[in-house]
Amino acid sequence: MIIFSSAVAGCDRISIERKAVNLARKNGRRLEIINLIDEMVKVANETNPYINPKNLPNLDIENIKVLKDHTLQRIKERVKEDPKKDYIIDGHMSFWWREGPLNIMNSKDMKVLNPTFFISVVNDPRSINNNLHKKKSWEDKAIDEYQIALWSELEAYTTDLISNSVGKRNYIIGAREDPRTLFELIYKGYKPKAYISYSIEHRKSNYEGLERFIEKIRRYLIVFNPKSVDIDAYKISADERLKNLIFNQTVRRDFHLVDQSDITIVYMSDLVYSSGVDGERMHAHFSGKKVLLYFPFERYSPFTPYFVDKMYKSEKELIEEIKRLAKVYSEGKRI
Repeated sequence: MIIFSSAVAGCDRISIERKAVNLARKNGRRLEIINLIDEMVKVANETNPYINPKNLPNLDIENIKVLKDHTLQRIKERVKEDPKKDYIIDGHMSFWWREGPLNIMNSKDMKVLNPTFFISVVNDPRSINNNLHKKKSWEDKAIDEYQIALWSELEAYTTDLISNSVGKRNYIIGAREDPRTLFELIYKGYKPKAYISYSIEHRKSNYEGLERFIEKIRRYLIVFNPKSVDIDAYKISADERLKNLIFNQTVRRDFHLVDQSDITIVYMSDLVYSSGVDGERMHAHFSGKKVLLYFPFERYSPFTPYFVDKMYKSEKELIEEIKRLAKVYSEGKRI
């Protein structure tokens, strides 16, 4: 099995991927990470010892494409040599070079690798920027958080286009996501996928209860959590242009998380208004996805149950329904 992992430089995808590798090892699976850029440099060094990750984008684009093609063939041969091992191929769909994108991958490349699915690992621009400052290959590059945000969305958008063109799914995964989500996407595809929707702003005093609930439902579901990407720093940003970009990207990203899920679970343990929760449950509803609402209160508006399939006052009853849906899904039926 091959999973193609797309991300911008500095997003720290290696952290969640290494944790997934460790989980695989503990479960008797062999999972290996191959970095496409490192492999391209190795191939280039066979004829030019001066090429490194720092100056690789300086090559003529046609030379980069030839180098990439040779590298992909090498990786394909390596995979064939050990069919009992699974691989995560780390790559970029593009470089951000001289304040603009430099295209790297295309549909033809993916037909060579034939990944089972794609992932786009995303992080907030500030964390990415801090990570880039620590990388020697980026120490003399001028790139700001606005450009990082543009590159990040371009990378995920391009991965969507290419994955769709080869008939495969692209899953967005936050860099701070629980590594079990990635591990289970690879090895437990029989479990339904769920997006957990809740008010991030107003739940800071009761996250423990929410986290306990998420831990319980992980037994039956592959969970995508919106807090896996932190945008708190931008809520008080003085840079309105950057702030608006991050906010709009957050909405598009969370809608993508809904779209890649089978179920949206709305967890409302507080009587507070959340435009995010409202938007997400309506997006899920209008997309034909199943929407379950936890709402432990007696009084509610006519609009509260309108955009959901069923409303639950009890966590226990909701979890019983989740167990039932997981069983139905594992039998190959629609939920």
